[in-house]
Amino acid sequence: MRAATWHGENRFTVDDLPEPSPGPGQVLVAVHTAGICGSDVHAIQGLFPLTPPRVMGHEYSGTVLDVGKGVGRSLVGRAVACEPNYGCGKCADCRLSRISQCPKTVRVGGFAERVVLPKQNVHLLPKGLDPGTAALAEPAACCLEGLEMARMRRGATVVVIGGGIMGLLTLALAKAKGAGLAILSDPVASRRTAARRLGADLTVDPTTKDLAATVDKATRGQGVDIACEAVGKPELVATAARLAKPRGVVQLVGVSPKGSTLPFDLFDFHFKELTLTGAYGRGTSFRRVLPLLDKIGGAGLVTDHYPLERIAEAFAHAAAGRGLKTAINPGMPSSRSHA
Repeated sequence: MRAATWHGENRFTVDDLPEPSPGPGQVLVAVHTAGICGSDVHAIQGLFPLTPPRVMGHEYSGTVLDVGKGVGRSLVGRAVACEPNYGCGKCADCRLSRISQCPKTVRVGGFAERVVLPKQNVHLLPKGLDPGTAALAEPAACCLEGLEMARMRRGATVVVIGGGIMGLLTLALAKAKGAGLAILSDPVASRRTAARRLGADLTVDPTTKDLAATVDKATRGQGVDIACEAVGKPELVATAARLAKPRGVVQLVGVSPKGSTLPFDLFDFHFKELTLTGAYGRGTSFRRVLPLLDKIGGAGLVTDHYPLERIAEAFAHAAAGRGLKTAINPGMPSSRSHA
């Protein structure tokens, strides 16, 4: 079996590894599509704490090839979306479905031809959802978990700073959950176009237009109920705090580099009685987000596809901010790509 091993910076090798076999309660999945996450890009840039060598990739879908003892064979041949990590199942975090916080969590990298996962980590695709779009389930679940932590009410006003895939999914899910006004800010025209397709009421190019003035006008000077920072830059978290209304919520969607500090005046934060939230992981949202991916218009958000052998090129493409979502397709011939 082939898998791409990360060796630090943008260095990868495609290696022949032992063929995985499912044990009791496990399934063997052939990976169809594995998305490159912003945190993966940050890792190769030294901005996210991952240690090489490892097989990366935590946003993937595939087809069940085989099952272990105790798992019904009716799953074989079925298309599934995959939750990439699992915990010990015994600690307080696992009992509360906070698997990402489990000190013994295991993450199974999807930049490989095949993976083995516990049965509970694979979810059958709803009718009409294709495997390529289903690879967005993991990031979409993180976005949904964040909005649920923010306790967004119907009719809420929302601004999303950053139109990468996490920002676009946050915007689309906010509209699906009943946001009354949704504004997205991003300097890239194609991302603003995608945001309008996904339901944005207003889009802003922050290099040519004053975002604060736009929000002020749209909310009649009140500010927004929820201000989402979806880039991972501390200075933009400060912008989100300025845009939030008194007793509003600042939602961390993007992951700021490790070591970043709070970038705003804590007196102002206290004076406005703001709430700061951040969802690190999917919580219980993965299964619930799957039927929403088609509803929100997720088809077409994975814009660029690369074979496993061209993974370094794919990472460079994603790091340059091209397209919306760059993905690895391990079954794609090495001579092909769509970018």
